[in-house]
Amino acid sequence: MKNPFINKQHLKDYLIYGGMAALFYLVFLFYHLKDDDYKSSYLLYIGNVAFSIPILLYNLKLLKQPYQKERAVAMSGSAHIATAVGTLLSVVLGALLMLSFHPNIFSTAPSTDALTNAPSNASMDRPAGWLFMVCINALLINFSVASFVSLMITYVGKRDQTKDKPVDVSKYGENRRGTD
Repeated sequence: MKNPFINKQHLKDYLIYGGMAALFYLVFLFYHLKDDDYKSSYLLYIGNVAFSIPILLYNLKLLKQPYQKERAVAMSGSAHIATAVGTLLSVVLGALLMLSFHPNIFSTAPSTDALTNAPSNASMDRPAGWLFMVCINALLINFSVASFVSLMITYVGKRDQTKDKPVDVSKYGENRRGTD
């Protein structure tokens, strides 16, 4: 059976919308790194919301496609794959952006270019802790916010969900017999 999630058009959409989402996040990360101050951490959260905008646009595009419009699960799956691609890109490119601002990030000596005005419990003596904070923010919050948006648009945007066809799991069970 051919997988509808993996065709050239969908892969292109995943990369385009996931890349746009990562780019929106990276703009706010750039300004946070440029400020070099703990007080500008709010920019990361604005970036998380900005990350979800291209995912929202991708969901609205999927609402107009006939195959995706018929099945909420397929639409939700496609949006989550685009979210995962964007999250992966935002983590990798965010780490590279931080390395470009702070090349000695993994140095063992305390750095003078660590995050300023951080609270005492954050102990940001070295920028590696800052990198961890940025990567966790990009990984968890970007994926969470965009997943929430994609699920809401998937189920709110469909006018008649009673016509959704249930997934036939019996054909998937046949492939697993004898492997347990």
